[in-house]
Amino acid sequence: MNVTTTDLLAIAIFTITMMSLVGTMVGLSPVVPSAIAIVLLSAWGIDIGFWQGKFGAYTQAWLKARSPKYRERVSYHEAGHFLAAHVLGFKVVSYAIAGIVGRSLGEILADDTFAGIEGGVEIELGDSLNSTNLLDRYCTVYMAGIAAEQLMCEGETEGGIDDIQCLRQAIENLPNPMTQERWALLNARNLLSDRRVVLASLAKQMLNGETVEDCCHSIDQCLKPEAIV
Repeated sequence: MNVTTTDLLAIAIFTITMMSLVGTMVGLSPVVPSAIAIVLLSAWGIDIGFWQGKFGAYTQAWLKARSPKYRERVSYHEAGHFLAAHVLGFKVVSYAIAGIVGRSLGEILADDTFAGIEGGVEIELGDSLNSTNLLDRYCTVYMAGIAAEQLMCEGETEGGIDDIQCLRQAIENLPNPMTQERWALLNARNLLSDRRVVLASLAKQMLNGETVEDCCHSIDQCLKPEAIV
């Protein structure tokens, strides 16, 4: 069940309740808010029962994706992951700035993995995470989205909860996991701070939907004098 959808439903019901109370003062028939409440509850029940809350998640993702500022923030976040992964030697397989872009509602509802996630970068690890060096690089990539938002966007970071959860799962057996997490964020900030121009250019390319190959080629061109780690 999508928690945010449930929260929105609670807000809607509260608003309708207030309409019922205030409506009598302004001559609004109580049938109107009651009918709205029935429709919303029915739609919510169908969504949860048949689509596991994916329709509500789709609606939220669609509304967020309409905001240019939000899309820009997501593009910086995902560009941070992409750039860090490429520089650190991982192969980027795919990316998405908005998980609903280019997909119909029918495709979303048929996708068992969809949860309203607006973006993502898929990388190919190649080896196991038993290597200390590989684990360090992996952690840096996971924290690079948050680092990119901190460097390029105003205000608090809005993404990264899933990143942190995945990172903590990967390092939970280390002696000092919190130290590793803080180090990974600092390392990601340093890596991206030295490449702000490349990060900004990559975010624009990703926002325009350019291919992974074109994005990688542009990074290599910008970093030509620099050896890829």
